[in-house]
Amino acid sequence: MGKRGKIFFGFFARIIDGCHLDRKNECQNLRNQHLIPYTQNFHIWIIITFGLYIGDINQLSTFTHTLGTSLKTNNMDTKPLEVQAENYIKSQLVKFEFKVTKPSFDKKGADLIIIDNIDNGKTRFLLVQSKGRSVKETSTSLKIPMSYIEDNFILFLYTVDYEKNDLLFLFFAEDIRDWHNNNDEYVLNFNHRKIKANYFSEKIFNRKLSEKIQLLLSKTEIKNYTSLIIDGIFLEKSIDKTIQTYSDIWPKKKFIKPDLNSVIENILDSYDKFKTKKKIVNCYLLLSESFDFEHRININQGNNSFITNNGNQVKVFINKTNEIISFEVLEQLNRLINNDNIILVADDQIYQPELETYKNNGKEIIVVMFNEHNGSNMLVKFNWGDIMYPLGISLGLERFEL
Repeated sequence: MGKRGKIFFGFFARIIDGCHLDRKNECQNLRNQHLIPYTQNFHIWIIITFGLYIGDINQLSTFTHTLGTSLKTNNMDTKPLEVQAENYIKSQLVKFEFKVTKPSFDKKGADLIIIDNIDNGKTRFLLVQSKGRSVKETSTSLKIPMSYIEDNFILFLYTVDYEKNDLLFLFFAEDIRDWHNNNDEYVLNFNHRKIKANYFSEKIFNRKLSEKIQLLLSKTEIKNYTSLIIDGIFLEKSIDKTIQTYSDIWPKKKFIKPDLNSVIENILDSYDKFKTKKKIVNCYLLLSESFDFEHRININQGNNSFITNNGNQVKVFINKTNEIISFEVLEQLNRLINNDNIILVADDQIYQPELETYKNNGKEIIVVMFNEHNGSNMLVKFNWGDIMYPLGISLGLERFEL
């Protein structure tokens, strides 16, 4: 049985009983615990649960196909050549022993990231964009926004001709800067004859160019990273709980609607023990499409990046999903645990087994959660902080009122 199956099996009977008999209160409690997504297609949810129980997403796909159910598990890429290109590029990089991962969110057009873990929280990386093109008599082109091009950016071009012969070319930033400049983009035009010219033949990917990638990676600036991962459903509950708690203590207090950037900065000021100068903090806020989070907190829809008081750059990535938030948070943790210093803002028993595994493997995470007096659902062995303190400041409380 897979990990997700183990999590769900214990609740399966309650899910069926609570929803099939329209026991709304119990269903609402389960939803609040991230166990049931908000969906009117309950039969689809039973199929999902079955797939999670057997622990094999491939079997789930076969099962749903057999039933004739159209289940959207991922946004399918409708460009087969682009997918083929990315998979081939990744395989070639792995062949030359590079560590390759997918970016969690859009990062200057990168489809892949080559990483070099120097130490816990210290990382060198290169941004990799992959392009796939069918080459014919007629000309085709590559267009790369100028804003993408930095010294740690590389571009792979995978081509397939009419006889199904394929080639892989590598372009570094200095190569791309020599392309034609058109409306803030670098443009390269080519066809099946031009890729046989010296300009292209010198860029066919091989061991020599892999060594050039390794040299570029070794010269890339080492940066300190901290990742702040926020369970949006927990944050919403926390805001309500904080207002309720301090309304009882200060009944005449008028609370302000908090600003997302203020909440993030107050969490970092309170609990970021990795306080180094000139580092980057990537904040990932995971929200459910089924909740209107904006009525609880002000979110700048334009630019959610800012600089903290001690000069660190914070980049905020907001991801709205129809998937179960806790699973999305766990997947994000798994992507980042070996690369970054992690601050997790969450409080749910579903996280506890994975956190215990991380602790047993010597990983360090700071957890921001409820304290036990305010109904914490987790027992953690990591350093932790009370979410109500930074939220109280964001809601307009003075420090002496906390």
